[in-house]
Amino acid sequence: MTWLDDLVSFSKGQLPDRAREALYARGVTDEQIEVYEIGYFNGRLPEGDFPDKFIEWSQGGSKLTDVFCLPLTNTLGAVRGLQFRYVERARKGYMDCIPDKSEAVLFGLAQAMPHVWKTGEVYLVEGGFDLFPIQRIIPGTIATLTARVVDPLYRVLRRLCSKIWLGYDMDRTGQAASHKFRKEHGREFEVLIVSYPQIPKSDGKGLTKDPGELWEEWGDNRLREHMQSILRPANGLEFDNA
Repeated sequence: MTWLDDLVSFSKGQLPDRAREALYARGVTDEQIEVYEIGYFNGRLPEGDFPDKFIEWSQGGSKLTDVFCLPLTNTLGAVRGLQFRYVERARKGYMDCIPDKSEAVLFGLAQAMPHVWKTGEVYLVEGGFDLFPIQRIIPGTIATLTARVVDPLYRVLRRLCSKIWLGYDMDRTGQAASHKFRKEHGREFEVLIVSYPQIPKSDGKGLTKDPGELWEEWGDNRLREHMQSILRPANGLEFDNA
């Protein structure tokens, strides 16, 4: 086990009921908590031999207060990085710890690989909390952590995929990234850009812009029906019919 594995193992045992309820509210199931090994930190690191750079970056653990821990993997399932997201929705932003960026290291990459190998297709979203509701519908879903296909992931997709579905956010950044990728790589892959309905959010704070927010308004069944209605006509993707 590596020091990253030690942190993941520790954090999984720290997830309190309050944080678990916050995950449920954002579309995460108990099964997904286990499969994706989601954990929790509250200002304390376990005992262990951690790199000095990580100790400095995390301020001895105090920087990681009341945060979820999302393990980031390579294609083979090895944990090669971590993303930390605040439990409180009001606290925006996230913190990434990826010591080596020479290979593709993303959220949900290992879990999606069996479906990518089988179908030659992949569905990309931006953030981890966009992944969960979509992954229950389309198992071959990966969160790229930003609205960009980084070079190491591009090399993986070039080997394995013939079709790429871009399910990025409906804001300017997400849509610009989608169209840029299709313009640059449309001859290598069949690139399909997915549009999500933008509907009023129940908290009154504007319109939905991503699949996570859309799930919060619609729930599983309606989101599944919508996704299948727009994706099946294109003869795409393997669906989970559960």
